[in-house]
Amino acid sequence: MESTIFDGSSTTPCSPAQAQAAADQPGIAWVDVRLQGGDESEAAGILTAVGIDPAQAHAVLTAGLSTDFSITSTSVQGVCWIDDADGSPAVQVFFTWDQQRLVTVRSGGDAAIADIRQRIGERADLLRKDQSTLPGVVLQLMLATVQKGLTRMMIEVGSLDMEVIATQTPKEQQSQQLVAYRNAFAPLALRFPMYLVNVQAALIDPVTVDGLGGDGMDQLKQFLAGVQSTNGLIDNLADAVRNTAQDIQAQVSNWQGNRINVLTIVTMIFLPITFLTGYFGMNFAWLDNQLNSFWMWIGLGVALPIALVVGSVVLLANGGYSLPRLLRRRTSKSG
Repeated sequence: MESTIFDGSSTTPCSPAQAQAAADQPGIAWVDVRLQGGDESEAAGILTAVGIDPAQAHAVLTAGLSTDFSITSTSVQGVCWIDDADGSPAVQVFFTWDQQRLVTVRSGGDAAIADIRQRIGERADLLRKDQSTLPGVVLQLMLATVQKGLTRMMIEVGSLDMEVIATQTPKEQQSQQLVAYRNAFAPLALRFPMYLVNVQAALIDPVTVDGLGGDGMDQLKQFLAGVQSTNGLIDNLADAVRNTAQDIQAQVSNWQGNRINVLTIVTMIFLPITFLTGYFGMNFAWLDNQLNSFWMWIGLGVALPIALVVGSVVLLANGGYSLPRLLRRRTSKSG
């Protein structure tokens, strides 16, 4: 477990007593608890000190199914997500804010949190003037990391789709890569529509929150706009994944069709020879009496099969098959 407190300019380790005392310090007070597994008794002490039920926070982070977002007369609390932009799924964060402090509890997302703190530090003077803007700004910055990850993934899926379209032969790694992309955003995509509904409901004629001024509420409404745009990004990414999956299926179908086409052409070419083999293989006395000379053997056993193969090839070419390309693709006769 790692617990820190951020004051807008520096990050320092935080004990339960320091976390509780943060309510009395002026300026920005952001307590962040990073759960790392194992013995989390110290984390439980810090969460209890700031008024959070450790069991509730643990359940939110371990199950990853929560989509809560609520505003009461004393606090704003719920969940959000952060993305480290490393290709891994977005990490869920439990948060609560009151006029005393902002508290976040998470199990990952270290790079994203470091970036958010840097951005908070760049505007710390403005936030100190109105601390009620802190939750909205932090939530927007968290959501921005998710939007960045989704946009990056959408570009990668688009590049994969172009590669699939340009490739005639199916490649297993293309399907595996698409599955990896789908698994990376599927948990977020599954829960986000309900999360959007909860955020919208909380910000419809919200109650008056102690310490939350007009600017702070405006920041939360801007967060709602970010949630709506993120939901659109998720829908677009889901469409891109589906389109790529359909292109992979079409690629496989075309490849299988080409193989069947080759087999069909070869069968059609050698079908006359198969007939000759069966016909002249019959042991009739008349047939044996007729085929008793060397030139007859040359004519019927060599020349005739070659002529039949050449004739079959000519007929297939006239029928619209492109034989020079290894008999792999059928073209229209008019084309």
